[in-house]
Amino acid sequence: MLDVDGTLAPIVEMFDRALVPAETRRAVAALADRSDVHVALVSGRSAAVARRMVGVSNLWVAGNHGFEIEGPNGEDLADPGVHRYRAIIATAVERLEPLVSAMHGVIVENKAITLSVHWRLADPAIAPELREAIDQVSQPLGLRITEGKRIFEIRPPALIDKGTAVLALAERLTSGHDDASIVFAGDDVTDEDAIRALREHHPRSVTVRILGEESSPTEAEFSLRDTHAMRQFLEELARVRG
Repeated sequence: MLDVDGTLAPIVEMFDRALVPAETRRAVAALADRSDVHVALVSGRSAAVARRMVGVSNLWVAGNHGFEIEGPNGEDLADPGVHRYRAIIATAVERLEPLVSAMHGVIVENKAITLSVHWRLADPAIAPELREAIDQVSQPLGLRITEGKRIFEIRPPALIDKGTAVLALAERLTSGHDDASIVFAGDDVTDEDAIRALREHHPRSVTVRILGEESSPTEAEFSLRDTHAMRQFLEELARVRG
């Protein structure tokens, strides 16, 4: 189970220009091609965007921090109740965009069920003002706010995150068997939800944090320095499983 941005794809200034290197795609494909291995993407991106970025077939995808879950053929496996939040997120976008339009370097990404506000290109001093605008819009609508690497995530109030996503995937893909091997890798604060959930409910899981340039404390057992090291790890894992 793999995060995408900062784990498979290097972090870039413009979020929509992030790419998964060809060598990494080949390593993911080598694992996904095995009949005894399931590969799942667990991303804050929408499921469609995460799948397109990686460009490998036969992948499970948990997108939008778990609000979307898809099978390898695009089967919608998410809780049907999450779709009602689309109208609320649309309202949040409509109210937020005028408030941040004059904030240079701030980009609002509407992901239909969740909303991301990117400020990697903005002056760091703008963070308190930006957070105030996000609170002003989100609180009356009952939406949750989480933070990542130069990003604010606006989500529905449902208790869904990468932690619930990885547990749902683990249950579905292992049929509850304790002898299955589970690996999760991620690079950001939101990935800690998955790391904590797996360490609590599947203590034999291997949890990996990609450190990068903006690392924060982690509960993962292992760490890798960057996406290049992550690719090497996947190549070695594919070799061992092969």
